[in-house]
Amino acid sequence: MKEIDYKEMGKRIRKQRLNFKLTQEKLAEKVDVVPTYISEIERGNSIASIAVIVKIASVLELNIDYLICGINPSNVETTFKELLNSIPEKNHKLFIDLCTNISNALKE
Repeated sequence: MKEIDYKEMGKRIRKQRLNFKLTQEKLAEKVDVVPTYISEIERGNSIASIAVIVKIASVLELNIDYLICGINPSNVETTFKELLNSIPEKNHKLFIDLCTNISNALKE
């Protein structure tokens, strides 16, 4: 399983916050945390709760996959290849079947 890179997640938050022309103080207000906490998250020095991550994603209009893992339409294929290659070859078909079933369920 891929570890979360909190520094990279913080960089994505900072970049989008600046794109929205928000200060750390304004983002903190919208997320209902203190500004120093936003600063710590952006530097990767604090691990935010899921609730805070969801609020930040909502305010900054970011996809959770992108915010946490950096997965976006341009790198999703590479991400799946990395996942597939990280498991034993004997489990590749199972992985593909699981992904297919999840994909079919999400289409409904």
